[in-house]
Amino acid sequence: MPSSAHTHPSYVIGAFWGVFAISIWVGWILLTRYGVTTSLSPYDIAALRFTCAGILLLPIVIRKGFAIDQVGWPLWLIICIGAGAPYVLIASGGLQFAPAAHAGALVPGTMPLWAAALSMIFLQERISGARKIGLAMIPIGIVIFVGSGLTNFETGNWRGHLLFLTAALCWASFTVAMRFASIRGITPLHAAAVVSVVSAVLYLPIYAFWLPHRIADAPWHAVVVQTIYQGVFVSIVSLFAYAKAVSILGASLGASFASLVPVLAMLAAIPLLGEVPTTADYFGIAAVTLGVLLSSGTLEAMTNQFRNSDETQERTTTR
Repeated sequence: MPSSAHTHPSYVIGAFWGVFAISIWVGWILLTRYGVTTSLSPYDIAALRFTCAGILLLPIVIRKGFAIDQVGWPLWLIICIGAGAPYVLIASGGLQFAPAAHAGALVPGTMPLWAAALSMIFLQERISGARKIGLAMIPIGIVIFVGSGLTNFETGNWRGHLLFLTAALCWASFTVAMRFASIRGITPLHAAAVVSVVSAVLYLPIYAFWLPHRIADAPWHAVVVQTIYQGVFVSIVSLFAYAKAVSILGASLGASFASLVPVLAMLAAIPLLGEVPTTADYFGIAAVTLGVLLSSGTLEAMTNQFRNSDETQERTTTR
């Protein structure tokens, strides 16, 4: 019989956690886009997020420490920058200039490209044929999707695109750094706690004394919603759900759910933000989604899974 992690009920449970995690990520894109185009700034978004998450996750840092000795200063800085206040400021800043669907395509869409490049350089990881095809499809889809924005400077979307690409590089750096950190005993929740507390300690004083504020003029309900969603759901709940999906399905299958972010962000932005995609947008998003799916190694993992299951069943039948 196949291993329990690959049985149908377990796959359904793992898929549930994966879909739950990416639903929170899509919600983050939409809610942040709404916030930075109405009553709040990227500086406010980052402050609300790390104030809440920093307080909630502080007990973990008190109990386990900042993990500098475990991972070393260079890796520690990459983790804190790649998923901390710099990443949030860059990503939310991009949402001031470009639609939510563009963020959905460019951040999770180009992250595999950056991660693959960094993995080949620092981890000597070899990319298989199917993954190479997927990585090649991503930039093609992006050019189709944001092609007009690449040459039309009047809309200002290009500024958001550059920031999204930079945010994807930050998250990819965090992802690769976490591969090293996990070997040294750092769990995702511990890493999230370190990132949140360090960001709160370093960023909040800068925000309080030197950066502009819009929180005082924003509706109280907008501040409450952003605080809870950014600080609890994005920083803690989505991390737990994603880690749960990966633990049940494996890294490749768990990561494959990120391929749903571009299309879900585009579709959800239609009724919620009034951002209607063009025909080219649909083709571009389809190429990006398929590219992310292939580059994650999901098809290879599924093929190996079915092959192993068939071999196990054959051995069982022979016995």
